[in-house]
Amino acid sequence: MKSVLLLLLLGFNLCFAQTKDETEIRKVMDDFMGCIKTRDEAKFISLFQEPVLWKGIFTERTHAKRLEKNPKAESYFTDDYKAFIRGFKDDKAEEKFDNIKIIEDGSIASANFDYSFWYDGKMSNWGKEIWTLMKINGSWKITSVTFSMDLTKYFPQPSLQERTKK
Repeated sequence: MKSVLLLLLLGFNLCFAQTKDETEIRKVMDDFMGCIKTRDEAKFISLFQEPVLWKGIFTERTHAKRLEKNPKAESYFTDDYKAFIRGFKDDKAEEKFDNIKIIEDGSIASANFDYSFWYDGKMSNWGKEIWTLMKINGSWKITSVTFSMDLTKYFPQPSLQERTKK
């Protein structure tokens, strides 16, 4: 009986254990967040593989609020990861990730997660973010960043528990 219980526990733990690649991808995510906080441009740029797609879109409800102020406001935008990191002039910016789901096969991966962007201790926007990554010469590199955005001045971010309800 103890043997069966031990096997069940080991099997359960293996099902939820992170792969080496998933651990490495989470390290890229941690480095990404750390570089924003420390404004480490060189390290941030090293996380990417050219060409990089960087696109954001406001959620429909946030875009509707934006249209009230500017009827010509676009719902989506393209940015550049180099311009993004160069845009930080102090150490007050921070991005946080949670609800992370990684799918990988050892060569390519997607990281899907909820993010929130903070400045000077206050959340300014939040949404869903999806990265694609490739393992190049043994290192995971980000090849695209696509995200949705809600502005907290219109819509506060729900709790993690509310966001993970099915």
